[in-house]
Amino acid sequence: MRKVYVIAPTGINAETAKTAHSFYDYIVKQEPKTVYFKPIGESHGSISQERVRVLLSSGNSSVLMEQLLALFMEVASDQEVIVVEGVSANEFPFRSKKLNEIIAQALDASVILVSSATGKTPLAVCSEVEIEAQDYFEIKVRVACSVITGVEESAKESLSQAFKNSFVNVLAYEINNEMKIDESLVKKIIELKTEHHITQPEFRANLIRQAGLNLKRIVLPEGTEPRTVKAAILAYERKIALPVLLGNRTEIEYIAEKHGLDVPAGLEIIEVNETTGERFVNTLVELRKEKGMTEELARDLLKDSVWIGTMMLKMGEVDGLVSGAVHSTADTVRPALQVIKTAPGVKSISSVFFICLPSQILVYGDCAINQNPDSSELASIAIQCHDTAKAFHLPAKVAMLSYSTGTSGKGDDVDLVVEATRLVKSVRPDIVIDGPLQYDSATAESVAKIKAPHSPVAGKANVLVFPNLNAGNITYKAVQRSAANVICIGPMLQGLAKPVNDLSRGAFVDDIIYTIALTAIQAQSID
Repeated sequence: MRKVYVIAPTGINAETAKTAHSFYDYIVKQEPKTVYFKPIGESHGSISQERVRVLLSSGNSSVLMEQLLALFMEVASDQEVIVVEGVSANEFPFRSKKLNEIIAQALDASVILVSSATGKTPLAVCSEVEIEAQDYFEIKVRVACSVITGVEESAKESLSQAFKNSFVNVLAYEINNEMKIDESLVKKIIELKTEHHITQPEFRANLIRQAGLNLKRIVLPEGTEPRTVKAAILAYERKIALPVLLGNRTEIEYIAEKHGLDVPAGLEIIEVNETTGERFVNTLVELRKEKGMTEELARDLLKDSVWIGTMMLKMGEVDGLVSGAVHSTADTVRPALQVIKTAPGVKSISSVFFICLPSQILVYGDCAINQNPDSSELASIAIQCHDTAKAFHLPAKVAMLSYSTGTSGKGDDVDLVVEATRLVKSVRPDIVIDGPLQYDSATAESVAKIKAPHSPVAGKANVLVFPNLNAGNITYKAVQRSAANVICIGPMLQGLAKPVNDLSRGAFVDDIIYTIALTAIQAQSID
């Protein structure tokens, strides 16, 4: 399993680069498939300091992390150990610590802290290291060990005593410009098995990279909605997709200018007026004639931009559709169900949200479509959610959620989840699933050890299936609005013959951009 180590300073004059190179030189002798990575700097393969400042000052830290991950993936391919030179306080005196925290989180890395002993007492050095380590622990970043630089020969013993009972082991002391490395500790660190979690920046970077491999035309019917306009411009400029905006060009250009943006010359805009949908009337009548569709009804429906976009998708003029910033879920989904219809072998559709926490990706379903699924429908939702997680290269441990864990509760609501879980196990024995589980039992190992100690899922679930729309919709919105540094991507619809995705009307610009990327990836899978 790949090991990533970020060499991060605890303060100024900590010799970050020197320590990182020394660690690399030592490790590469033990493991030849070791590479050195400097994410921020002026050399090739790094993001320049000026670029970092521009992105941070403009509030684009997510773009910074995507670019960092893209560079990391280039150097980390087929490597066993990656030594990452963190940002020194001398380079970014006001942001170095935050940048190193972000880098470590983004790479799911272990941190090796570097502290200078110059002018400090042994106890002060130890306290400095432990305080920094606690800060990393609080954001769920592992601290592997520390390195102490600038050590006087006479102070070595007293420093060793100061760290004797510390929870942070010392990997090396730099004495007279020479690293004295504890070889046994290096061996333990390298051999320590850790479970890799796909982080929020890694997942987002993967989405952007995958979408950009084969650009798809994604129609955005709400073409004059400000968030949609901004998202379309950014998605086009970042080569995520080829957005197609439906709306008045003059109005779109005015909205863009108001937000400090220019509409790129290559961004497609289709003017929408009363006659725009006329060319789809006959086709819509033919598709829905058994349901009583007439030319008059078709013309009336095709005054709506979502219906126009859906017909463009049906006719193969675009590859996917994203709507919902203004329209309701019903208004976005109903046209798709009527003319796009479900994929072969699929009885009903459902939805998922990708809940991107800083250090983990969760899959929530169903939070947008099915109000009160029966046990069979709930089982189908669970299977679709599992398969979606796998399709996006996520692990898939499925928790069927309830107010009850195991047999602690009784009643119809619990029986529904019990039966749905049984059905999934019977038709898809390959799926790792358990239920009923309460949310904390499903996601928190400390709770799982008490409430469900023998569960294969409890405490480790990343696919969370809610028993009804009430529970799912409330939970995802609570997380989206209340938790820090969380991005909710979706809802992504599952089961349609062609990709149509609904937005929350409270969606942020980033949410729309990533939903465009998801839709493009779904379209690629249909090719």
